[in-house]
Amino acid sequence: MPVVLPHLIARVSEDERVTLTLDGEPVTADPVDRSALGGMLDGILRSRRVPVRVEIIERDGTTYTDVLTPPPPAPEPVPDEASEVAPATDAAGRSRVPVLFEASSEGFIPGEDVALAVIIRHSSTNGDGHVRHVVEDRELAPGGEVLLFGRISGTTHVVGGLG
Repeated sequence: MPVVLPHLIARVSEDERVTLTLDGEPVTADPVDRSALGGMLDGILRSRRVPVRVEIIERDGTTYTDVLTPPPPAPEPVPDEASEVAPATDAAGRSRVPVLFEASSEGFIPGEDVALAVIIRHSSTNGDGHVRHVVEDRELAPGGEVLLFGRISGTTHVVGGLG
C-alpha cells in the first residue's frame, strides 16, 4: 500500500481570505485572513507531527504545492533544582545558552550563504562579507575550530580558538 500524506488545500478567494481543507474536511468553520495562513500551517504540522502535502491555490488559479515537515519536538524539560538557579550545562560543564558567533573574511560575496562546518547553521553575509551565526556553546569543542564555506564564491575560512 502506498504511503499517503495528509493533504491540505488552501484556496484563496477574491477578498484574500483562505478556505482550508485537510483530507477533504474543513479545518475552520469560516475562511481565515491570509495573514493567518502561516500560523494555521504551523498548528497543523505540530498537531499532526508528520509531513503534510500543502497546495495553495491562488485566486487566479495558480497553484503552489510543497511538502512541509513539522518542526522537531521540543525536548522535555527535566525538573532539576540546579536548573532554576544556574543555566543548564552539558557533561563537560559548558553552558547550553546559545552564543553569537561572528567572523569576517575577504572573498565572500555580499548576501552569500556561508556554511559553518560541522555544518550546523547557515546564514548570509552583509555587504562587507561579515557573517553571524548563533551557536550553542555545547556545539563547540573547547579551543576548537569551525570552517566557513561560501557556497557561491567557494571562499573557505577557518576560525579557531572557540568554545
